Amino acid sequence: MSVEPANSRARLVPIVLAQSIGLLCGIIGVKITTRLVVPADYGMYGVFLTFTPLGMWVVHAGLVKFVYRYWAEAPDRLGFWRTVRHATIRKLPWLALACAGAAVAIAQSKAVGVFAILFVAATALSFGALGQAALQASREHWRDVVVAGTGSLTRTFAPIILYVLTGGAVAALFAGFAFHALTLATAARLSVRLQWRKPVVEAQPRPAIHAVYEGPLFIVLALAGWTLTGLNRWLVAAFFGAAAAGQFTLASNLAAIAPSVLITVFVQYFQPSLFAAECASPAARQRLARRVDRLAAGYWLCVLGAVAAVHLVSPMLVGILISPGYQPALRLILPAGGFAIALTTASIFDVMLLAGKCEKACGPVDLSSAALLVASGLLAASCGSVWFERWLLVTPALPWLVNRPLARHFLFKAA
Repeated sequence: MSVEPANSRARLVPIVLAQSIGLLCGIIGVKITTRLVVPADYGMYGVFLTFTPLGMWVVHAGLVKFVYRYWAEAPDRLGFWRTVRHATIRKLPWLALACAGAAVAIAQSKAVGVFAILFVAATALSFGALGQAALQASREHWRDVVVAGTGSLTRTFAPIILYVLTGGAVAALFAGFAFHALTLATAARLSVRLQWRKPVVEAQPRPAIHAVYEGPLFIVLALAGWTLTGLNRWLVAAFFGAAAAGQFTLASNLAAIAPSVLITVFVQYFQPSLFAAECASPAARQRLARRVDRLAAGYWLCVLGAVAAVHLVSPMLVGILISPGYQPALRLILPAGGFAIALTTASIFDVMLLAGKCEKACGPVDLSSAALLVASGLLAASCGSVWFERWLLVTPALPWLVNRPLARHFLFKAA
């Protein structure tokens, strides 16, 4: 289904605006954080952040994808939301178990307090992700600007404010992020409520969640994806120390700006039309695959150039934006950005499989690339920092060598 050119421009403005707000907050956050937070504390905070998406990226990942895929065509959105909300609550014990294990890994002696903060943050992020998925699926981009902007502001400033007020307590960074997650969830919930103003028809049956989205498949895939997002910080902390992890966390944050902004624009702008396209015939699947190839190639080239630009200008930002104590992070921007490019490019081929209603095929595609990245990452880190950085630099080729051929195989096989 094509989109009117005028409508395309109207939709693109709020999408870009939301990402611009996030980018501005990220730049301000880098300046403040590198001056007020020591690398070791920032390294601990970076490790904590890898566990906060346990809900939206692992336990509730299938539900978030289900909302993305079917919210726009749901006739009874209030009933739809209640169904998804109940399913989310049913899975909270699993999230609590995962958070307990993470808390022990982060801080053995203070695991109880870390668990409480982490569980609140992870739960709130799940509900925030569900709300934003609903807004984006129904193309309510201006309302999503409000939600995303609120989240960007609180994520940037709440942890730092609490950190300063407590005299530099690492736990204050954790608590500040939990406050951000609660604020984001509240804003998303209020925005989604505006979509069900019509009265509910009592005779209408409550929509059912498709088994593939609530079953183990997307949980396993999300667990693999979450592992990959935190993999490098864990490897750096384990092999090279907490201070090195702090440097790598800053490099990752700087390098991830372009991939995260561009992939978000891609998902919000192109995904609804890909999902609405006809895909029953072999010819239609060929058209879908060709369109996704063009989008993936365009994204890949743009983001490569953007990460390279950040790498080139970063030395000029020392003293202006980045504290001199974090200068060692600059040489890690290009390697960290390469890995971010690999993950985000691979996700585009997942969108193709979802659009082609080949959800189960996401399993062999994603798990194959994840296994290769984890195994090669462990080997490279064990060989030293030089080999680890070289490995990160070659990872952007992986989606084209593994994800694309496998995804196209299953897409055409389903026809």
